[in-house]
Amino acid sequence: MTDTPSTSAVLVYAGPAWDRTQPIHRQRNAPGHMRHMRDQVASGVAIVAGPMHDVTGKLEGDLLGVVIYDRPVPEATKIANADPAVVGGQLRVEVRPFYRVTV
Repeated sequence: MTDTPSTSAVLVYAGPAWDRTQPIHRQRNAPGHMRHMRDQVASGVAIVAGPMHDVTGKLEGDLLGVVIYDRPVPEATKIANADPAVVGGQLRVEVRPFYRVTV
């Protein structure tokens, strides 16, 4: 794989301001985060996005979710860093190139 991929995987982690006593929907900036994610999916910029939790809905550990953007790393990084929960420190992101398999 020598080509630069046009898609990116964003790993979403608990940030320094994440309150471990509260569920995701009660975190500060949660409404803005949800609006940001819905906008990205609705516009087709994000191919898929969602939290990673156990069968009870409890988020465990620091890796909280994944987003696959139909954008290269520099653009995906800019979009992910604009998320209100990232700006507010509730979440932090790690953006990686994603080599999407196509047929």
